[in-house]
Amino acid sequence: MSFDALKNIKSIEIGDLFSLLPSYDLGDQALLLTSGHFARQDFASRIVKSLPNINVLVCSQVTPNPEVKNLERLKDKYKARFSSIIALGGGSVLDTAKILSLWLGSRDTLFSALNDSCLKNVPLIPVIAIPTTAGTGAEVTPFATAWDRENNKKHSITGIKPSSVILDANMTLSLGRSETLYSALDALSHALESLWNINRTDKTSEYALAAIDLICHYLPQVLDKSDNIEAREKLLLAATLSGLAISETKTAIAHAISYPVTLQFGVPHGLACSFTLMSILNLYGYEKLNLSRDLADRVVSLLRNLKLSEEIERFVQWPDLLEQMNTQLDPSRAGNFAIKFGEQDILDIIQGARD
Repeated sequence: MSFDALKNIKSIEIGDLFSLLPSYDLGDQALLLTSGHFARQDFASRIVKSLPNINVLVCSQVTPNPEVKNLERLKDKYKARFSSIIALGGGSVLDTAKILSLWLGSRDTLFSALNDSCLKNVPLIPVIAIPTTAGTGAEVTPFATAWDRENNKKHSITGIKPSSVILDANMTLSLGRSETLYSALDALSHALESLWNINRTDKTSEYALAAIDLICHYLPQVLDKSDNIEAREKLLLAATLSGLAISETKTAIAHAISYPVTLQFGVPHGLACSFTLMSILNLYGYEKLNLSRDLADRVVSLLRNLKLSEEIERFVQWPDLLEQMNTQLDPSRAGNFAIKFGEQDILDIIQGARD
């Protein structure tokens, strides 16, 4: 099902990046956004060489979890008119590309640009997204996030997404175990949250169920053998399918809990939005969460084997998390959960994740 679902979307192609990219209409001047890692791995220079008739400017100063200050520096630095943006990286690179595709053509401040109303009169620079992690789904979602850690806030933009996507699993081969795990957990959370969601549809459910099936089957294989290119491709497909699902439903309670966990304690996003999944399943039961028993059992089995309660202790001790956790959740995410809940439920979910 996963391949068929993606074949219906003309803007998504699966294959070799360096063969596919030259066929795109990139105009005469492109901005290549990537991370220092991929610049050092020579991927950036290979992309430049594959586009001999285009002036490609490389920016490898994209930081994890795009910070407002860093985005402002990039805005000041890249004032030239670009006909396209090539984004090679994980969710942070893709989110940065989305924000800059709007903001580089705008005279507004970043905070104004992060307001939906600014989308109406600003020409967007086309973005070609090439994800290097199998998790965020940012290559197909219309969302982007900027973090303001000084003020303990996050700012979101909606209504903007890449114009084209290239899925090349070879770009994920350099990921370490934690990066692979946390990315896949993010995709799993997206899929589950689109199912226990007031905005779910038959189509989003189809995407989500296919994604969960792929993740449960192939994530253990990749964790066991990191160079399993077939399994990595399936995880990349799963992430894109999950992204398509949440593009319509948005996320729900697990992501709402994750934001203060990341902001307060520095827990990586993929882990922060997934460590509560099994607890949510146990607390509410698979039927109330719109899951089949078989699917719920497969998810619980996967999560139990991953021992996320121990994984999170790499970043924060449980007593600190339980005592200091901000239970005032983002209503734009928490409000999508299919079941009504209160503050005590949040604490029960977190306590259940520990047990």
